[in-house]
Amino acid sequence: MQLVVYPPLEPALVSALAHAKSGGVVVYPTDTLYGLGGDATNASVVSKVILLKSRPADQPLSIFFSDWAMARDYVKMDAALEKKLGELTPGPFTFLLPLKQPLPVTSSTMVGCRIPQHEFCLSWAKRFGKPIITTSANKHKLKPPRAIEELDEQILRDVDLVVDGGPSTDGVGSTIIDVPKKRILRAGAGLEKAKAWLAKL
Repeated sequence: MQLVVYPPLEPALVSALAHAKSGGVVVYPTDTLYGLGGDATNASVVSKVILLKSRPADQPLSIFFSDWAMARDYVKMDAALEKKLGELTPGPFTFLLPLKQPLPVTSSTMVGCRIPQHEFCLSWAKRFGKPIITTSANKHKLKPPRAIEELDEQILRDVDLVVDGGPSTDGVGSTIIDVPKKRILRAGAGLEKAKAWLAKL
């Protein structure tokens, strides 16, 4: 396992890009909790993440993009919806959207999409050019870590890279919004904003 401290951005970014390109799994900071992920288009990476989390294989994983322009290649959304999504992003929200093409992160026709309000995440996705898996860096059903010190020992031992961005600010996961059904699937960070946004969707 390699450890890199963020900030500064560039050394952490170079390491994360190298591991993402080689099929590695990375623990990284986000605008909510610490994430666990890698190349969302690589089935082997998806399997590694599921194994590390001891998570049921039929449970989907979410992904994040640098912006909605990148997301256009992967999910279905018209210009009006893209503009609406931009009202809440970047931010602590996961949007369930229909896929254009299958992705190994889910067997469903829908996928959870994020654009985190976090410099490292946005820069990583932009430079990588593909979506990145985002799921909390904990064993299934256990408490998500708010800092590197709270990481499970096995996860810490078996991941390829840990990006230490210091403690997360509030330790609350993202609010998950089912966009087609116009409902909240999980209450989390930014809940009141999400409710107000849905009311106008």
